[in-house]
Amino acid sequence: MSKNPRITSEEVGIIKKAQAGDESAFNTLFYRYKGFVENILFQYIKDMDEAKDIANIVFLKVYDKLSMFKAYDSFGGWLRTITNRTAVDYLRKTRERQLTLGEDDGRLPSEESRSAEDDLVNHLTYDALLAEFDKLPEVTRKIFRLFYENNMTVEEIGDALNIPTGTIKSTLSRTRKRIQKKLKV
Repeated sequence: MSKNPRITSEEVGIIKKAQAGDESAFNTLFYRYKGFVENILFQYIKDMDEAKDIANIVFLKVYDKLSMFKAYDSFGGWLRTITNRTAVDYLRKTRERQLTLGEDDGRLPSEESRSAEDDLVNHLTYDALLAEFDKLPEVTRKIFRLFYENNMTVEEIGDALNIPTGTIKSTLSRTRKRIQKKLKV
């Protein structure tokens, strides 16, 4: 995956203008970071056309949440987090739709059915991930839920749980690595 883009003082000014409601500034952010977001999405979805469509959803979320954004030097990381979560949500909804439809008409495997097989593998991995998640200590599960499900920042989680942000960052990092190693991802 590509690294988080470095933020410049010019971009901080653009972000602040966009936060103040300047549509031209938001369009500048959109076009500047569109490729970055699409590349992250492509890593998950493996279909560039679909990634481009979902990028629009990411930027709608950015537009909605931009007024709350304060850590200007970590804009790329913030944008990456929103993008990752949107991709995971998309894959989860796609998997649920396919499981609900129960597509199997006895024909030879097509590109669509191979995709459904891939989704089944992803589903098995997702179930294994949920099983590992259930094994985590309660505080760690709370941190993960607030971070991944509620889209809270590390600072917001620290305030909500009265835990130092450094502890939250290390908990997220260590736990991710442990789960990846366990699932051999």
